[in-house]
Amino acid sequence: MGSPHQHHHHHGHHHHLAGNTNQGSKYFALAFFLNLGFALVELAGGYLTQSLAITADAIHDFGDALSIGCAWGLEILSRRARDDSFHFGYRRFSLFAALLSGIVITAGSLGIGWKAAVRVYDLFQPTGAITPPPVALGMMALAILGVLVNGGAAWNLRKGATQSEKILSWHLLEDLFGWVIVLVGAIVLHFTGWIWIDPLLAIGLSLFVLWNVSRHLKDTVYLLLQGRPKDFSSQAFIKEVLAVPGVGSIDRIKAWSLDGERTVISARIHLHSTENKADIETLKGQVRHIAEHHFGATDITLETCLLSEHCTE
Repeated sequence: MGSPHQHHHHHGHHHHLAGNTNQGSKYFALAFFLNLGFALVELAGGYLTQSLAITADAIHDFGDALSIGCAWGLEILSRRARDDSFHFGYRRFSLFAALLSGIVITAGSLGIGWKAAVRVYDLFQPTGAITPPPVALGMMALAILGVLVNGGAAWNLRKGATQSEKILSWHLLEDLFGWVIVLVGAIVLHFTGWIWIDPLLAIGLSLFVLWNVSRHLKDTVYLLLQGRPKDFSSQAFIKEVLAVPGVGSIDRIKAWSLDGERTVISARIHLHSTENKADIETLKGQVRHIAEHHFGATDITLETCLLSEHCTE
């Protein structure tokens, strides 16, 4: 038994990390090479068709390729066991990758949006004109190709089981939606000759991308600052733990997320009914079970305080 300043606390530490499969790597590889290859095609196509809308989506796809490439590399890196440098493993690197990708996509979208806004302004001046005008048929061809490529990638990724693969699938569906918009705009341009459609589409696509990226960046920064996981309720956790017979109270609760999927929880439980080592381990096991199966924790650290230790609340 220790003095008030020398508590003999008992610690329990539990950790597991979901394994990644070669199937997951295959999905990431497919999406990465499709996005990168098609981004190069788009850049050439945007130059040849003089279309800012196509160029805007090329920048977007380059950002996507960077995001997917980082996620793919981190998916492989995450298989490494935690070591003395990274005690929680390597999953948190994915947040840095998300932040980097978001900054790159934001910068590219702002640049294209600004250029498109200047073009719209010049076009509506008394002598304004776009020379040479966008090639509508070329835009249509690229848009159809974009629908096929992104649709095919989303179709393949729908089979993915991990959260990252599911999010990636939805992102590709957003890209598909963007290409449908470009296709409709190209058809309108072809039949009406309204050349202002192209820069307006570029502005619309840039705003759409910025809106989506800003949401992801906000969530990424929140996680980097170790904000409480949105699906974790301290009150609900306390209520369930206090229902365990033998637990007097619980405090020093801390919950944060490694990467948006894996939650870390630490807490101190006050056990006022026993000092038997086997009983203490049983109680800690029950609390771990609650944290893991009811609150999705993958890394759980428990400190116990016995009645004889006079722990400070």
